[in-house]
Amino acid sequence: MTHSGRLIVIEGPDHVGRSLHVRLLVERLEAHGVAVATTGLARSELMGGHIKTNANELHQLNWRTRSLMYATDMHDQQIHLIEPLLEAGFVVIADRYTLTPVIREQIRGGDPVWIEGLYRGMPQPNLTVVLQAGGRRLLNRMMHNNTLVELNNYEAGLDMGLSPSVTTSFLEYQKLLREAFRSAAEARGLPVVHTRQTVEQVHKEIWSNVEPVVEHMLQQL
Repeated sequence: MTHSGRLIVIEGPDHVGRSLHVRLLVERLEAHGVAVATTGLARSELMGGHIKTNANELHQLNWRTRSLMYATDMHDQQIHLIEPLLEAGFVVIADRYTLTPVIREQIRGGDPVWIEGLYRGMPQPNLTVVLQAGGRRLLNRMMHNNTLVELNNYEAGLDMGLSPSVTTSFLEYQKLLREAFRSAAEARGLPVVHTRQTVEQVHKEIWSNVEPVVEHMLQQL
């Protein structure tokens, strides 16, 4: 289905800066007179609250059940949010889309082909940018922001038996995530932006990929 709007996805692991750069993109596009909306994982009216409220219990379930719940959440957003906005000519920016739930379960032994099949029929992004950072850089950010204590077993990879130490498990888990995102980006031809640079430099690199997708929608400042 052809839409007049555009779907832009920012992917990457937790604490890599996705939400910050989604916000910066929204502000820049709005400054150019573009109608923008945001979406992301666990944000549907049907499933979003349930997933967020029961995250610890959800992450103790098997990979098929988790995959079905996240897919239900995304399809509900597709019907009630994403497709109507794209048809209305909005730029929809997704803070993670279908790649993250596939990769999370793939590195836990899930079948990526089966999981990807759950998202068949979803609008295809006009652009997906993958943000990346080393595990130690992410850990330092979490320690600086006092968010390390908020890590649950799933976010730290403790459910995978990588290490009894939270920090060591987190670092090993991030290696697996980073490699999986890198492989997916290479296979799909997606741009990868490393967040070791300053916020301004990272935004500039993201914008260099976004601008060609939306340039026909931009009003001159």
